Amino acid sequence: MKITMKMMNSHRPAASSAAEQPRRQRGVALLATLILTLAVTIILGNIFYRHQIEVSQAAGSLHSDQAVLLAISAESWARDLISSTNDNVKTDHFEEDWAQAIPFLPVDGGTVAGCIVDLQSRYNLNSLSGYTISPLQREMNGAVFGHARVWQSLLQSVDIPVDGSSVAVIIDWLDKDDSAITPSGAERAEYSIYNPPRFPHNNLISDPGELAAMLGYSLRDVQILSPWITALPAATTVNINTASEQMLLALSDGMGIEFVDLVVNGRPFGSLSDFYQVMDQYLMVGEPQLKLRWPATLIGIKTSFFQLNLEVTLGQSKLQVRSIMHRDGRGAPAVISREITVVPAGVAAVLFATVSDDEDEEDSDTEADNNKKYYMQPLCEAVPNNFNADY
Repeated sequence: MKITMKMMNSHRPAASSAAEQPRRQRGVALLATLILTLAVTIILGNIFYRHQIEVSQAAGSLHSDQAVLLAISAESWARDLISSTNDNVKTDHFEEDWAQAIPFLPVDGGTVAGCIVDLQSRYNLNSLSGYTISPLQREMNGAVFGHARVWQSLLQSVDIPVDGSSVAVIIDWLDKDDSAITPSGAERAEYSIYNPPRFPHNNLISDPGELAAMLGYSLRDVQILSPWITALPAATTVNINTASEQMLLALSDGMGIEFVDLVVNGRPFGSLSDFYQVMDQYLMVGEPQLKLRWPATLIGIKTSFFQLNLEVTLGQSKLQVRSIMHRDGRGAPAVISREITVVPAGVAAVLFATVSDDEDEEDSDTEADNNKKYYMQPLCEAVPNNFNADY
């Protein structure tokens, strides 16, 4: 009997092991199933994710292409607006159709907005081309009033220091010789000491930013002056019908705000004779004397160069376009420069403007104007306000 019991007890572990084996197999199968399901889920998720990226990229590319086409269409419309057949090319002023800001135009899936800027309302750096030592000295001595003295006045009005080199270095940058126009000028020898060395362009300036590369000027100076300067492919006059208050102050030849008020209240001028008549009523010196003080080589009442600023939003794509157009009086103007910028998502501006440093909502508008800092602002709002009713 004892032997029998021992035999029965000896068989129990084997029976228990046999019972646990199917359970282990089911556990392994379940784990394998879970691993397989997870692997399939990861693979399908990766495929779906890549597909979404490809779809998004395709949509973005399509929107970008469509946005460019919209911009080109708006550019064609602007060219037609200021063409010699639709616009009076003898005089340009803010009462003409081109001077009205383009409102937000809804298009399928987006908007188009922009404005046209008169580039001859600004100081053209290339107007200093062609200066030689004799005319420059006569102008600096006060015998005549021209582009060189206007440039100095503009610098002074924005608190940029002025000295003998302020004009000379620009003339040396523009002229084709290698001799400084005055001892204060700068040619290859003066620029060769820079590290890395630089060389004067000895040609017309293609972008106002070149000013920062010239001796005595800095990037900060360019940023300060940027609303009032340009670089056109030829020497030009300043259009007094569209010039900003800052430019009019520079053109005042010492008259200051009186000159600004006379021009603002008298424009638009249909001819330079109209301008001289207004000035003569105030100064009473006669038109011949006024023509010497503000010659037709310095000021004008018509414009040949315009800039179209556009912002096109379509889906997730946003483009900002700057097109410079030259009107020669023979039909539609030619586009001589086009800059297209892709704006990252979430960024709604390209230029800097100013607001108050003080975040207190109780501050007055006057205090806010007196205490300023930079912030981002939409394209045409950041351009000097050419549509202000006061001007």
